Amino acid sequence: MLKSSRERILERIRTGLAGTRPFLEAEATRAPHTPPPFVHPITHDDLAHQFAAELTKLQGYPHLCNDDESALEAIAGIIDRHEAREVITWDLAAINLPGLDEMLRQRGITRLDGQIAGEGEQRTALLQAHERAPVCISGVDAAIAESATLALHSGGGRARMASLLAPVFIAVVRRKQLVRGLGEAIERIKQNYSDVFRDASALTLITGPSRTADIELTLTLGVHGPREIHVVLIG
Repeated sequence: MLKSSRERILERIRTGLAGTRPFLEAEATRAPHTPPPFVHPITHDDLAHQFAAELTKLQGYPHLCNDDESALEAIAGIIDRHEAREVITWDLAAINLPGLDEMLRQRGITRLDGQIAGEGEQRTALLQAHERAPVCISGVDAAIAESATLALHSGGGRARMASLLAPVFIAVVRRKQLVRGLGEAIERIKQNYSDVFRDASALTLITGPSRTADIELTLTLGVHGPREIHVVLIG
């Protein structure tokens, strides 16, 4: 019985894989599996200033705040500029910024938790309700200074919507959450969560505003995520 073109192609692939598998497995075993703690050289003596410099290059907005009070003022200013009446946030305990709830309440701002449950019309209605919010706010698990990347471990009370859906994203970062490179960030997250994805839907890495380029290399911000990134770095 003659074999189809598809069967002949698959057979050649299987034969090729069988011949190279021992070599590939040996190489995989021999290769290091621990990422380096960092890649780029230090450009600033202080990680906060390095993060701020890299974020500015990406057209993001760093806010270096000495304390919680000045951080709340920075967030309030961003919310007021965008005339937000609704914001999507993580659970406030997970953001860990005392006074945030009171500041939102004083401005008459409704807080949405970013949790989209249900199916069909119920899910559609929840999405439409969240899409009205112009600002989202979350904490982070690590902030990588050499690339101005934010690492967010999502899960219960830490909805992905709070960093991806609204056109303006505010990340609240403590100085102790700053790390130099990606490898260091991954190690820290592994230490904080024995199984990174046991109760999480994703580990999200955010480096600047959403960028999309078409075939003519015309760059547009905010097509597939926030077009404006603010990082409020406390301490």
